[in-house]
Amino acid sequence: MLKHVGRSRAKIAVVALAIVTALVVVGCGGGGSSSSSGGSTGGGEEGSGSEGHTIGVSILNARDPDLAAMTKAMESKASEENSSLDVTDAKQEVSVELEQMENLVTQEPEAIIQQPIDGEQSATAAERVISANIPLFILSTEFTGENPPEYISYIGVDDTEAGRMQGEFVNEQIPQGGKIIYIAGTFGASWTDRRKTGFHEVVNPNVEVASEFQANGDRGEAKRQMEDLLQKYPNKGEIAGIVAQNDEMAVGAASAIAQAGRQGDFKFLIGVDGTEPGLEAIAKGEETATVLQRSAEQGEKAVEVVNEYLDGKKVKKRYDLPFTLVTKENVNEFLK
Repeated sequence: MLKHVGRSRAKIAVVALAIVTALVVVGCGGGGSSSSSGGSTGGGEEGSGSEGHTIGVSILNARDPDLAAMTKAMESKASEENSSLDVTDAKQEVSVELEQMENLVTQEPEAIIQQPIDGEQSATAAERVISANIPLFILSTEFTGENPPEYISYIGVDDTEAGRMQGEFVNEQIPQGGKIIYIAGTFGASWTDRRKTGFHEVVNPNVEVASEFQANGDRGEAKRQMEDLLQKYPNKGEIAGIVAQNDEMAVGAASAIAQAGRQGDFKFLIGVDGTEPGLEAIAKGEETATVLQRSAEQGEKAVEVVNEYLDGKKVKKRYDLPFTLVTKENVNEFLK
């Protein structure tokens, strides 16, 4: 009996020693990853595959349907790639953006994705991230100025091209020229300035902007201001059409026009984004066209690029996704 107990104890000792040895080996091989913002290659091993990373995200305005879809796509992609996202909503306020980005920095994520609100003022928040040696990636909207922050990659679209496509559409609709209403997003925001620049690059000189107003990308604000302009221009033919810098504002303008019973007074109403409400408005004949940007794909691509960088793979400085002009002829291809 005593010999049997002795053998059991010996076996237990051997098993315990094996377990301890295994734990030591695992402990030595399980060091955390580190990354630097000073290049286009991350700190992991080339081709090692994503092991799950922590990523902070600052969204310009999560209430916008287009950006809400982008955020949802990012979260799905992160889950698929075993990464953790900490998403914040700056609500189109630069001060809120700065505070949230500073809070993200204190949490020490492996990388941060920023969607800048303002082409210049948002640079302060970006510099906070860079100073903390956290890799910074820019999504969808861009910085302006001669010395933008040194981010790793930009993932999004060229908003200047969206403006050009709107200008070309207007030229086709009114080759003889005419007066239009131009609904801008937020003055000073890079997407607003770039879309406006692109529009004026190509629009014919016989097209005159009779009225321009800022609606901050908001449907309700666009509707209210459009109601005022309908009173300012009460006669059919005074205004040939309306150009809105996003679909939310286009839908708001369309609502004001419909309530005034003036749907037949304008030759076109074009937006940008290709949101579901915008596409539905085109299908109903309330909006003429939109310049569709694949926001969900931008969000997915951003998460993919960040994970590739953190896994030690080389990434490009810029990833531009294409736009597509959507009209009643092809809208059914994009409606869900």
